[in-house]
Amino acid sequence: MLGEPMVERHRTTEGQQTAPDSVSGDAFNAACAAALAGARVALLSVLGTDPAGDLILAELVRRGVDASQVRRGEQHTGAYTVSPDAEGQPRFSYQRAGSAATTLSLADLERWGRVLDATPVLITSGVTAAISPSSAQLVVAAVTRVAGAGGAPCYDVNYRPNLTDAESARRALRAVAAACRLVKLSSPGDSGPLLGIEEATAVAAALAEFTRAAVAVTRGDAPLLLTDGGQTTEHPAVRMPTPVDSTGAGDILLGTLAARLALGESLAAAAPLAVVAAGLSTRHRGGAPRATLDEIRAALAAARRTEEPPADPPQALEEQEARP
Repeated sequence: MLGEPMVERHRTTEGQQTAPDSVSGDAFNAACAAALAGARVALLSVLGTDPAGDLILAELVRRGVDASQVRRGEQHTGAYTVSPDAEGQPRFSYQRAGSAATTLSLADLERWGRVLDATPVLITSGVTAAISPSSAQLVVAAVTRVAGAGGAPCYDVNYRPNLTDAESARRALRAVAAACRLVKLSSPGDSGPLLGIEEATAVAAALAEFTRAAVAVTRGDAPLLLTDGGQTTEHPAVRMPTPVDSTGAGDILLGTLAARLALGESLAAAAPLAVVAAGLSTRHRGGAPRATLDEIRAALAAARRTEEPPADPPQALEEQEARP
């Protein structure tokens, strides 16, 4: 996983703390989801030597993500603050400018070269490409290197208009797409601004014009659309009885897909598990996943049981058997 984990802070509009600081960010969420889905995961990133960086490192270790490749820098660790707006809805403000992770650059390619050469699957994102020009260069170089070594880069478009503009995000996507095994994007959140398209099959077709990568299109409560090797499948979202917060659900979906891909599963086979993992993450606040692989599998099995058609009553079965 190549990207920037961040500290999540919850404050009132007056600045009072309402919950303990936690860790989130697309890189952290996806890395933790991949670890929960059964993969061995290492994070490639830069953190400050401040308490926020210490908190992230401790949480990575607690969650089973290898943090031995993380570089420490003099800059502050990235963070964001969640506070209520006038309507009581969560408002996000970022303390990301000049963070340690913005120093990611091609110089790190030498540091992490052996890891990249040996990795079967790399996850990175448009967020990582957007935090600084040097980080964008590293994203392209890392994706190219992993693909050249026979690995499978997975790229989450993850367009953030408060971090970059649509044209820059479009260039970042095109710079890596041809070397990717999988590109994930949301519709309309990513596809509208970057491609001018919202219908899922049209989104996949537009990407097919410049990449042979599999494409995963998330659509909120609508089924996940997955195209891979000329085959298109849809995977219905699993409704959760008490959804609380959808933050990070897309990160968790991609992390789960990438983990199962690394473990030898096809994307189509992994998709139902990934959809359920994303759904379970909406039952609590914060973007980081909590559900174990056993819990995800149990929820998937339960969802499939509810989808099974009811059995014919005994009388109907007898009538069918009596027919010539």
